[in-house]
Amino acid sequence: MSSSRYRVGLDIGGTFTDLVLLDEATGDVRLHKVLTTPGDPADGALHGLDELCRAAGIGLRDVGMLVHGTTLVTNAIIERTGAPVALLTTRGFRDILEMGKEQRYDIYDLFLRFPEPLVPRRRRIEIDERVDRDGRILVPLDAGQVRAAARDLAARGVRAVAVSFLHAYANPAHEQAALAVLREEAPGLSVSLSSEVSPEIREYERTCTTVCNAYVQPLVERYLRRLETALAAGGFAGRFYLMQSSGGTIAPEAARRFPIRLLESGPAGGALVTAFLGERLGRPDLVAFDMGGTTAKICLIRGGRPELAPMIEAARVHRFKRGSGLPVTVPVIDMMEIGAGGGSIARIDSLGLLRVGPDSAGADPGPACYGRGGRLPTVTDACLVLGYFDPGSFLGGAMRLDPGAAVDALARLGAEVGLDPVAAAWGVHQVVSENMAAAARVYLIERGQDPRRFALMAFGGAGPAHASRVARTLGAREIIVPPASGVASALGFLVAPTSFDLVHSLPGLLDELDWSAVDALYAAMEDRGRALLAEGGVPAGEIVCVRRAEMRLVGQFHDITVAVPGGRLGADVAAQLAAAFESEYRRLYGTFLPGRQIHVLNWRVLARGPVPRVHLAAAAADPRADASRALRGRRRAYFPEAEGFVEVPVYDRYGLRPGATLAGPAIVEEREATTVVGPGDALRVDALHNLILEVRAR
Repeated sequence: MSSSRYRVGLDIGGTFTDLVLLDEATGDVRLHKVLTTPGDPADGALHGLDELCRAAGIGLRDVGMLVHGTTLVTNAIIERTGAPVALLTTRGFRDILEMGKEQRYDIYDLFLRFPEPLVPRRRRIEIDERVDRDGRILVPLDAGQVRAAARDLAARGVRAVAVSFLHAYANPAHEQAALAVLREEAPGLSVSLSSEVSPEIREYERTCTTVCNAYVQPLVERYLRRLETALAAGGFAGRFYLMQSSGGTIAPEAARRFPIRLLESGPAGGALVTAFLGERLGRPDLVAFDMGGTTAKICLIRGGRPELAPMIEAARVHRFKRGSGLPVTVPVIDMMEIGAGGGSIARIDSLGLLRVGPDSAGADPGPACYGRGGRLPTVTDACLVLGYFDPGSFLGGAMRLDPGAAVDALARLGAEVGLDPVAAAWGVHQVVSENMAAAARVYLIERGQDPRRFALMAFGGAGPAHASRVARTLGAREIIVPPASGVASALGFLVAPTSFDLVHSLPGLLDELDWSAVDALYAAMEDRGRALLAEGGVPAGEIVCVRRAEMRLVGQFHDITVAVPGGRLGADVAAQLAAAFESEYRRLYGTFLPGRQIHVLNWRVLARGPVPRVHLAAAAADPRADASRALRGRRRAYFPEAEGFVEVPVYDRYGLRPGATLAGPAIVEEREATTVVGPGDALRVDALHNLILEVRAR
């Protein structure tokens, strides 16, 4: 048996850990889902991996590749469970983390709050040194101060240090010298340099990103060491990769140096699988709708790929207010995350209104119906009371739900406003669906898109159960529920290339640039990107480098990304880039301001390995399933259009063959998800075993 025959995608979420085993020889897919273990996420992941392999009759030694996404970094920053961290910065910049950008994210809030810095002021140490914006040294580094700081911090129990000196992106010499001193005096410290983590202009964002990287570095190091040790003990000798926020994978060595790039690793898989499946369907434009146990994610796929954003905010004080979090300048798939998942908690607020989320019951104790001690009503409890979920077939019957506990939880909620449990359950279902639709509408309209033009690709454990209501509210008319919909994000990990996105600031007017300096910068970034991918086992001949630049009109604030040609650059490239910038500007804003100079701020390189070739057999097909028995039975489910509970047919998805059709109301069950077909809607199964749900106007 070939050691490279099997690949595993492993996605640790807030409520469930999803696993996918792909047999490359046949294209067969085996799925598994276990509850996440919040105390130590690795416990649940390793247990689930062992169960998955045993069910397939293989051992870890037969797995050639394991791709892992985790919420570890996100949770550590939100919950403040990272390492004690210190900051070395240029004298006079000790308070940059508090000063921020001096912008109010809500001008009407008189009690505006920002997240507390990860580094308390007593552990921010000023060092005598100074470099100007062009990289010229004005004040040499005082190595003695760095030496004294290293000894003091080690004595105080500090485990990580962020070094962020003024204009280090232009000249990193002082940061590198400080690193050498720190290594000599306190070799046990984890050290992050801004010139390596985020070599970009903007002091606050650069320093904040470097601090976040240092804050989680010891935690990620310990986590990876444990995983690698456990995998090796089980006989695993294949390639181990981690998913980045940008949708590419990296080797553990790079993840240890740049753990902040794992910030949104889990949600990236959903966008990737939507693009992958959309290509197979000939549908390059889609909206990914990923609703799991804790959150829902919306992502626009255009031209067969998701867009990348250069920054994300972590640990927002107000989850849906941009500017209220910690800015992290790492590339991330552009998506909107909503606090609406199966575990989202419902409550009556001080105004007597029903609210759902953003807080979640998670995996422990979980929704009331899990029978693990939870008493608060959640979205999953509402679906169970409404008859959408079968208590005996949840997760293929591996986890039995408690309907009585769900009814009790919703009865307590409804009693606060005079509703019976069913009315309360419908209110929860409706509110969470409306919340997701409203967020999706804002997300799409902000990007100049009409929601009615797109089909939704619905997946995640709770996505197919809510997609019909969300689509109807949005005005969308088609929903695609792919095979393996309940664990689709983990499947997306298996179609991600190994890649690394590098950025460096070298600002200047487009028609006045020193192109030899730009050439040298690109050469250095490409060499570094190739070296990082080589560490992950990507052959040199298969690495491709893609160049981009971030530009703006002089006097404006927002940057536009433009493709930069390969090879040597010269003054003749300026006209080509100016034309590309104008074209992209007009596409985004519908106009252009001629006669204004163009300012280039950042230069980017994406070093990328080959996209994995995945031959995927129909994950929803089960040759053992009897197509004549696709109809499992009937049960009562609640639909207001039918004026209450009605008997609806319940189908086994694995028994539905291509070409099968059915009319709503109906329910289609698979091991990891349930699709609800509303009254008047129609469903068909296409040649690739996708469920195509037509949402008809009423």
